[in-house]
Amino acid sequence: MNVGADELLDVVPGVLAVTSGDDHALGALSPLGRQVLGAIHLDTPLREALPELADALDTAYRSGKASRVPHEAGHVIRCTPLGVGPGRISGLLLRVAPDDGDRSRARTAGFQQLTEQLSRAATPAEIGRLTTTTAAALIGADSCIAYRRPEGSDVMEALHHHGWPGDTHRLFARVPLQRGRPMSDAVLGRAPVWLEDAGQWHARYPEMAPLGVSEGHQATACLPLLVEDRDLGAVVFSFYQPRSFDTSEREFLMAAAALCAQALDRARLYTAELEARGAAERERDRMAFLAQASRLMEAPLSVEERLRQLGDLVVKGIADWSAVHLVRGTRVERVTVAHLDPAKIAFIEELERRYPPDPEAPGGAIEVARSGVPVVMEDVPDELLVASARDETHLELIRAIGLRSAIVVPLLVRGRSLGALTLVHAESGERFTEADLTFVGQLAATAAVAIDNAALYEQQRTVARTLQTALLPSALPDVPGVECAGRYRPPDPELTDVYVGGDLYDIHEDPERGRWALTVADVCGKGPQAAALTSLIRHTVQAEVRHGFGPADVVRRVNAAMLRQGGSRARFATMVHGALTVDPDGVTITLVNGGHPPGIVLRHAPPESDSGGADVEWLDVPGTLVGVYPDPELVEADVRLAPGDALLLYTDGVTEARGPEGFFGPDRLASLVASFADTSADTVADGVLDAIAGFQDGKLRDDVALLVIRAAP
Repeated sequence: MNVGADELLDVVPGVLAVTSGDDHALGALSPLGRQVLGAIHLDTPLREALPELADALDTAYRSGKASRVPHEAGHVIRCTPLGVGPGRISGLLLRVAPDDGDRSRARTAGFQQLTEQLSRAATPAEIGRLTTTTAAALIGADSCIAYRRPEGSDVMEALHHHGWPGDTHRLFARVPLQRGRPMSDAVLGRAPVWLEDAGQWHARYPEMAPLGVSEGHQATACLPLLVEDRDLGAVVFSFYQPRSFDTSEREFLMAAAALCAQALDRARLYTAELEARGAAERERDRMAFLAQASRLMEAPLSVEERLRQLGDLVVKGIADWSAVHLVRGTRVERVTVAHLDPAKIAFIEELERRYPPDPEAPGGAIEVARSGVPVVMEDVPDELLVASARDETHLELIRAIGLRSAIVVPLLVRGRSLGALTLVHAESGERFTEADLTFVGQLAATAAVAIDNAALYEQQRTVARTLQTALLPSALPDVPGVECAGRYRPPDPELTDVYVGGDLYDIHEDPERGRWALTVADVCGKGPQAAALTSLIRHTVQAEVRHGFGPADVVRRVNAAMLRQGGSRARFATMVHGALTVDPDGVTITLVNGGHPPGIVLRHAPPESDSGGADVEWLDVPGTLVGVYPDPELVEADVRLAPGDALLLYTDGVTEARGPEGFFGPDRLASLVASFADTSADTVADGVLDAIAGFQDGKLRDDVALLVIRAAP
């Protein structure tokens, strides 16, 4: 008996002692048994030496079934019969073993706790942490790594690790799926891989074994994280001691893995929902931003001011820095740079002053502006800064900006690159990606269209100013004994898309007859056709005056010229034309009115006048519109201006000016003119024009032409 007992002491883990007979005489005692049971002599009956074990010893001996006695927390002393059944029991084997019942209850409680914790976990990282800590502790794993498999990827990414010494876990941070490796086989085969000791490691995975047991690990369990047909990841449990993964333990491990897989799937759906919601909100915010930028680009500002305001808008919402470069001839110039901190803008300006940008530098805004090819740098490498630096000081200053990520897009319109828009992330630590290219491209397109429209607008305005200037005298002639003042103002650009008006004023000499001709006209309509008609009127008047015709005949010949040009009721003009003669006592003007608003005469106020003002007289001379009827009715009327008297001729943009109080009207005009008694012709002209503009809040809705003739006092 002693020989067999000694053999049992050597092969059974946790063995304490071996007994024989119904009095349970001690046949063998292990060193562990001496610690647990005490120093008992061989052949001593344990019934008498250890009465607390008597009932368990008797029950096992008589029934042939193992019995147990609680020992320490989580462990029992198991009494296992030696023999082939009741009546044939020769003795008992006593050993210390885990209390399966307590362990089962503990695992059940732990599993419930893990379930609750995973149900609250919202992110893969949190699920990975719970898996590598709580789940690993439930099964007594010494270390654990949880992985996720991004959809469509063949690389496993570590979510969390626990229990690995030093930096060993870094070797397993990203693991490509490859047959012949335990975790890969588990994922690709969709079944767990169990390695119970180092021997199985070397037998099944000889190439991986040195790494698998390098930290002293023996057993390893690799379990795929599966939900239906989706491979979500894997979890790897490692143990320092050999581990026999019996059926119940494998079932428990797979149940824990399934629980983690379900949590990962919920997190995946939750993350997808959050990403979709975030994408929708981001798209909404971007559309609102683009709308705001579009409104800004449509504002009546110069190109540079629009771009400066765009830069200010950008750094308040989507970037830390912004800059705009424009192509101007053969050069590319930066026209604006923006940041929320003015000191940083000053830093950049000083940096560029000391180190002017290299126009040939690759990948920068200048190259993008010329090539029209966008550049996205998710990370700005230090190598790029080193390559662009002129010296060590320059490099230090560039690094001080803190560039992290940048995107540069061309300002494209009608197949041309007008420049480049640069956005930079720095202190925020955010990153631009290829996914941002569409949005930033839309922003750049908005700016490009606005720049192009502004350029076209300026071209049109330049052409219009040039044409308008050609329709008006560059300066009125000096008429002896007479003050002359002429004014013209076009409508406000915000209120019209037509840049050339049809109003005209003019004075020119008729030397053969010793007089001067004056004209004020207003062509119906605006734009090139009206300008052409205005030019026709002016040059016809000048030609016919030189031929010696009087005022009425001049207007008749203008009427005939307009009809020859295809005049109609839709394209007509009003005009007043006169011949001015100066004598020692004043000025005489013979006027003809072709359907034009009546003029006003401002009479000089004598010093002895009690009214404190001057009288105004309306010159209501009848006449027919010009360019409509073949035989217009025209009447010549003489107007006498004594010294100090003034005549105001104007177009309908004066009396028909509309403001908050309605039309400006003739009464308001008469009162206004009366207030300018005994003032110069220039004062009268400027005063009337300013009053009309002010009445309309500074924005004229129609063009205005004025002509003031004042007899020298």
